Amino acid sequence: MSEALQAVVTAAETVHDHPWLLAVAGVILLVVLVLRSPAGGACSSRDPRRTFTSAERAQAFARAGMRCEHKSMFWSRCTNTATQGDHIFPWSHGGRTAMSNQQALCAFHNNRKSGSVPTRMYIIRLQRRRRRYFPPEETARIEWRLGAAI
Repeated sequence: MSEALQAVVTAAETVHDHPWLLAVAGVILLVVLVLRSPAGGACSSRDPRRTFTSAERAQAFARAGMRCEHKSMFWSRCTNTATQGDHIFPWSHGGRTAMSNQQALCAFHNNRKSGSVPTRMYIIRLQRRRRRYFPPEETARIEWRLGAAI
C-alpha cells in the first residue's frame, strides 16, 4: 500500500475511533472563516459626503493621541504621526463618512490599506485597542453604516 493511501486509511480510522475530532475541526474552521471574512455586507447606497472635514480629522487625530492607529497582528501600534483620516469601512463599499467610521492613519498605512474591506477580526481588535487610548467620553464602537456596528 502506498504511503498516501496508508495516511488516508489511518486518518479515517482515527475519525472512526474519535468522531468528536471531526466536530472540533468543523467548529475551528467555522470560527476562522467568520473572523477572516470581510465585515458588513453589500450596500446599495453611498453616503453623499465623501471626505472628512478638517475639524473631523483634527478630532480623530486628537482622540488617537496624534498617532497612527494601525497595529499589525503581532507588533505594537505604529509610532508614526497620524496625517490622514481614513474610512475604516471604505466609502467605496458603502461606508459612512462619520466619526464612528474614521481612523487616524499615517500616509504609509492609509495607502497600504487603500480601499480594502477590513475583516471582522481587524475591527474587533481596533475597538478593543481604542478603549486604552480614547478619551473616556468617546465611544470606541465602530459604526460603518447607520445602525450597523460590529
